Amino acid sequence: MKHCIPTTLLFCLLTSAHAEKLVVKEEKFSIRPALDGTLLSDKTIPLAVDAKEWSLFTILEILPHGSLVKKGDVLLRFDAEDFEKKLRDAGSAVDAGQLALANAEDDFKAAEKYLPLQLQAAISKDEEAGEEWEYFQKTSRDSAIKEAELALKQVELRADSEREELVQLEKMYKADDLTENTEEIILKRQREMVKAMAVNLELAKLAHARTLGTTLPRLALKLERDAQNASIARRESEQSLPRSLKLKRIALEQARVDNKRQNENWGKLKADQQWFVIKAPADGYFFHGTIQEGRWITGDAVKTLIPGGAVATKRPFATLIPADVPLVMEAFVEEKVQAQLKTDLCGFASSAGRPEISFPVKIEKLAAAPGIDGRYRVTLSAKYPADLALAPGMSTTAHIICYQEDAALIVPAKALHATDDGGWELEIEQSENKTSRVAVKRGRTSGDKVEILSGLAKDQVVITPGA
Repeated sequence: MKHCIPTTLLFCLLTSAHAEKLVVKEEKFSIRPALDGTLLSDKTIPLAVDAKEWSLFTILEILPHGSLVKKGDVLLRFDAEDFEKKLRDAGSAVDAGQLALANAEDDFKAAEKYLPLQLQAAISKDEEAGEEWEYFQKTSRDSAIKEAELALKQVELRADSEREELVQLEKMYKADDLTENTEEIILKRQREMVKAMAVNLELAKLAHARTLGTTLPRLALKLERDAQNASIARRESEQSLPRSLKLKRIALEQARVDNKRQNENWGKLKADQQWFVIKAPADGYFFHGTIQEGRWITGDAVKTLIPGGAVATKRPFATLIPADVPLVMEAFVEEKVQAQLKTDLCGFASSAGRPEISFPVKIEKLAAAPGIDGRYRVTLSAKYPADLALAPGMSTTAHIICYQEDAALIVPAKALHATDDGGWELEIEQSENKTSRVAVKRGRTSGDKVEILSGLAKDQVVITPGA
């Protein structure tokens, strides 16, 4: 006949076989989280190149990271060769701009004075040419024709008169049988005069024909063209000369603007000259990188802080920690540790280099919100031993006393069982091979240990499963 073992009993037997029994005693219980931190100063001097115009700053020489310096010591120098060339070019541009401005001012003054005179001259010339053309049409052409006609008529009359006088002399001297020598001379002279007048008459006719057929038409065309050209020149002057004056005024204003910009650029470059040598503003420690929100920021930017490396402007690249400023401990903790901390809690700390020397610390500031990495910033003050050599950047570990009870009932965390109503219970040994579960109120937790506030008595035996 086979005997069956109840399932519940079998489970208890198997559990008991792998369980550990713990006699509960009163013992000292404390919560002391360890905070790994760094010695830093909450009053730092960030170093940056605040250049306004020049942007290329290549390191020529730089002090090592962590150097102890005095106020006025040279921390780093930048290569200024290209900058000096640019500064000389900017200075030359300023000189050239001054001359260009002076020329523009003289040019505008001359234009302001002489362009109106040129315009008035064009107007006067137009009026004169118009008057000449109008006078020629109305008066001088007819007068010239009459004058030509009169001149030809006078020559014709004189020629006729000379011929008539010759005829009369010949008649008079012909009546005499004998012509005297004197009379012959008179006749000869008169005959020559008639010939000369005949030539004069031909010339007069040619002159008359040229005057009417060529000279006057050409003069009319010239006067008409002169009047037209003068009118065109006047209209062009009325349009172009004011524009020319306006353009010269614009050129003057542009020269002033250019000169001002050149002076400003030169001034900015000249001011940037101070950034090619960075000196210590105070006694202290020179560190590569920056301190932001209690963190030492290095990254790729610090890798370029070597001779030949470049430094970006407007952005801190190094830090000076003044020697006379007290150092504080900066630590960053997870949320579960932050929940146990509060300001004014005290503890002890030691440096990584001298763990045998401890000194008291106190929480001065505790962040209520996490940083971008999900951790909370903790700032601690300390009373440092006189024989402990301190330097910014040293690593430290602080143990903060968050909670302490001299006589507490402590059980392993894995001994606790969650109940359906949100409470907790422990399995207690009642007698050999007999246990029961009792409801308890749990307190603080430290590592794998939990304080029990009620529901458990001293010397009771707690069953820890899976031990």
